[in-house]
Amino acid sequence: MDTNLLKKLSESCGVSGFETEVRNLIKKEISRYADKITEDNLGNLIALKKGSTKNRKKIALVAHMDEIGFIVKRVDKGFIEFSKIGGIDDKILLTQRVVIKSGIEGIIGSKPAHLQKEEERKKVVKHDEMYIDVGITGKEKLNIEKGTPISFRSEFRKLQDNTFAGKSLDNRLGVYCLIDILKKMKKPKDDIYFIFSTQEEVGLKGARTAVYSIEPDLAVVIDTAIAGDVPAVSEKESEVKLGKGVTISLIECGGQGTILPEILKTFILNLAKKNKIEYQLEIVDGGMTDTAIVQITKKGILSCSINVPLRNMHTPNEIFDVRDLEETIKLSELIVKNWK
Repeated sequence: MDTNLLKKLSESCGVSGFETEVRNLIKKEISRYADKITEDNLGNLIALKKGSTKNRKKIALVAHMDEIGFIVKRVDKGFIEFSKIGGIDDKILLTQRVVIKSGIEGIIGSKPAHLQKEEERKKVVKHDEMYIDVGITGKEKLNIEKGTPISFRSEFRKLQDNTFAGKSLDNRLGVYCLIDILKKMKKPKDDIYFIFSTQEEVGLKGARTAVYSIEPDLAVVIDTAIAGDVPAVSEKESEVKLGKGVTISLIECGGQGTILPEILKTFILNLAKKNKIEYQLEIVDGGMTDTAIVQITKKGILSCSINVPLRNMHTPNEIFDVRDLEETIKLSELIVKNWK
């Protein structure tokens, strides 16, 4: 595993709709390995590895590069009021470190507990009651424009032998998988498109436009899965565990998202068993991946969702296991190589 690359990906800024920094990092990383690299109007980065056979198919590997975050709503006397971009629980926000696009760092704050009335202490503080404090005192001016993106500030770090933590691992882990597969790929039989999509966290937007222009025969979406192996979650709610392998998503959001086609389910499970890939089957009651929009684009695209288990999703301190990441890469490579 390239820990240095994972660190750079995790710590890069790429709030939905403002993915320039992470896109440039990815482009620099893959430029020597792709036969062609393009960007579309929505900011998707698409790399092509040309196939070698005459009747080659088109296979797309998709991973969204955007992250949850915030945007400057108003600046008042040196304090920044903000709106959320993507699904963020207000309960995790207080005292978090953030960085504004211009490089200014700040801390999310609210009314101090010592000054709160008794009824105030019983309530969850909403994000619109919070502010970002950049440490200004006196008469300094804060030159930050409305609409400037803000991301969490969190260092990528090792926890145990196989586990690491950081921000935006949803879905920089998927991005890492695509980069790793592209770097190792020599002469594929089919045309392989590596799609680093935008704005997944706010409506699966980028993947729709990217696959519409390509119309692949098969799409493999690599994202993250909610790990339920923590005290606050029962196995009835989630059986996904860290260190137990890649997850294969069967159904998203009660069927409102993707439902894994039987032909793909049989193919993937046979591949995993034959090659001794450690895997987990996943049924998600809430939330969707890019697969949900990819499979209903144009006349319909055969699609599947292959995910890396993740604890603390949509927080500045998401946790994953390297062994799950490696199994995800192995299974994705096998799908690409063996699909007919």
